Amino acid sequence: MVHVDIAAETLFAIGPLIVTNSMVGALLASILLLLAARWFTRRSGIVPSRGQSVIELPIEFLAGIVRGTGGKRWRQFVPLILAIFLFVLTANWLSLLPGVGTIGLWEGEGEHRILVPFVRAGAADLNFTLGLALISFVAFIMFGLRANGARGYLKELLIAEPAYMTPLLTPIHLISELSRVISLSMRLFGNVFAGEVLLATMLALTTATLFTLPLAFVVPGVFIGLELLFGLVQALVFALLSMTYITLAIAEHRQHGSADDHAGEAPEQGTAPAHGAA
Repeated sequence: MVHVDIAAETLFAIGPLIVTNSMVGALLASILLLLAARWFTRRSGIVPSRGQSVIELPIEFLAGIVRGTGGKRWRQFVPLILAIFLFVLTANWLSLLPGVGTIGLWEGEGEHRILVPFVRAGAADLNFTLGLALISFVAFIMFGLRANGARGYLKELLIAEPAYMTPLLTPIHLISELSRVISLSMRLFGNVFAGEVLLATMLALTTATLFTLPLAFVVPGVFIGLELLFGLVQALVFALLSMTYITLAIAEHRQHGSADDHAGEAPEQGTAPAHGAA
């Protein structure tokens, strides 16, 4: 019987700290990334090897996107975007390894026995995706404050243009800002959890048809291949949305600042014709 609980299962507790199988999955992804970083820093060279090229390929791809769309401040937040992308990607792909989600302890009695796996995909737990979404939320507020200060940020956030529309537009703006946390967390959680359910269902159906052995290998293989692609796409979407929110926060303040503070940029603008005349 297929059973995938929407909440992460509890493995054990250390005092008030409850350890779930999704926490184990996130911890394994972190350890894997740390080991890869350690290997990369020791083995990397000016002329990249095949392994180094494979690791650098997605990093350079995403860094190129951030460099092209992140504006002048892209170097400040590109480490955060890359870290989010690699963490989500590793956690998603880790869930496709043999034994993840299928090895655990049986709990319950009779027909109500369910398998509690030792490891579960981190993003299949809403707590994991909500935590990442909060990090992204705090980051784009921080970069917005850093771009133009607290006064400019609050003015942009609380005062609409034209000003007489403030009572109507400010609540909508606030709800829009807060809804980013919900959209980021629910999108990633929904897609990864649906993938977990789909794989479990396909595995149960194909293993039930025991005498059609080719089917038992081909069908799960196809869906695992699709999950590899979906895991990459979901990691990319989460990272790019975080980058977009940060870029918008900086751009909004830059635009806002241009209305108030561009008097200080007048000398630079005035120098252009002079150079052209020369």
